[in-house]
Amino acid sequence: MSEEINPELKEIILQRLITSKLPQNLRVSIGNTPQEPMTLQEVIEHVKKEDEIGNKIIKIQLSYLKALKEGVISKIQNE
Repeated sequence: MSEEINPELKEIILQRLITSKLPQNLRVSIGNTPQEPMTLQEVIEHVKKEDEIGNKIIKIQLSYLKALKEGVISKIQNE
């Protein structure tokens, strides 16, 4: 059974993806999925559906935001 995703956190993650400055031709691979690399729009759709890939993306984004909040990102950039 999958963990319930807070709708507000999901919306924050969606907005981060939608407003990102990533190039439109960027392709990403998530884990060991059989799918070919995905476009940013496909990633957004997976997050909206909260399917297996979408949940992985949400967890990755939440981990990043937590590290950002705790100052880990800043410490790494200042090394």
